[in-house]
Amino acid sequence: MPIVEPGPLVARARADGRAVVGANVSTIQMVRGVVRAAEQTGRPVLVQFNRSGLGLIGGVDLAAGAVRHAAQDSDALIGLHLDHADTLDELSAAINAGFGSLMIDGSTMTFDQHVTLAQSAKGLATWSRLPLEAELGHVAGSEAGVTIGDPSWTDPDEAARFVEATAVDWLAVAVGNTHGGPAATGLQVERLRAICEAVAVPLVLHGASGLTQDELEAAVSLGVAKINVGTSLHQAAARGLAESLVRQPGNLRAALLESELAVEAEATTLLTASWATH
Repeated sequence: MPIVEPGPLVARARADGRAVVGANVSTIQMVRGVVRAAEQTGRPVLVQFNRSGLGLIGGVDLAAGAVRHAAQDSDALIGLHLDHADTLDELSAAINAGFGSLMIDGSTMTFDQHVTLAQSAKGLATWSRLPLEAELGHVAGSEAGVTIGDPSWTDPDEAARFVEATAVDWLAVAVGNTHGGPAATGLQVERLRAICEAVAVPLVLHGASGLTQDELEAAVSLGVAKINVGTSLHQAAARGLAESLVRQPGNLRAALLESELAVEAEATTLLTASWATH
C-alpha cells in the first residue's frame, strides 16, 4: 500500500498506551528488512533517515523512493520520517521528496535560538500539513549524522515553555538515553514523569538501543509514543554482511541479502516488543 501519514500512527499509539518504532536506516537492504518485518508482524513502523543515512542511500529523493516502492509491495503500515535535520533547507527537501513527518534539531542551541528555529520549522511544517518533532535537552552519543555534544537533560519547566512557544507536535526528550550505545545514567523516570505532566504532546525517545526493555516499558507508560532505534539495526546489518562474507568471500550479492535478513530479524524483535503499537 502507499506510505501512510505518521501523525495518526503516533496519535493512535499514544491513545493505546504504546509506542511506534522509529527505525533509522541507511541502505536499501535496511529499508527492505524493516518493511518486511512490519509486514510479517502486522505492526506499523516509521522508516527514518538522518543526514548520514540520506548520504549513504543517495539523498532524500532516493530514500523516499526506496521506502515508497517497498511499502507499495507490502500490506504493512509504513510511514517515512526525517530525523535530526537542523536547517530549513533540509526540511524543504524532505517535504518535496514526500516525507510524511519532520524533525528539527536545535538541541545544542541556546533556548531562545532553539525556539526561533523551531518556530520557523513549524511554519514550514504547518504549511505542508506535516507533524514536526523537536528535541529539547540534548541526547549525546555516537550516532552517525547526529550532532554530538555533552548530554543536557530536558527540564520539565523549559519543556512546557518550549512547546507553548513553538507548537511542535512531538517532543524528543533527554532523560538518561544516549545515541549509539549504553544509556548514560539509565532512564530518569521521575524527570520523564514531570515532563509528561508538563506538556500535552506525545514524547519521543531517541537512543533506545541502549535502554533495557523494562526502561522502555516505563517510558511508554509515561507518555513516550515514538521510540527511535538505529544502532541495533545497523549492527544487525553489519553482522549479516560480515558473517556472509566469511562464509562466501567475494559474494556481495549473498552478503547483501544476509544483511537484509539480519535487519528483518532485529526489526521483528523491536516490533513485537511489549511496548510496541499493534
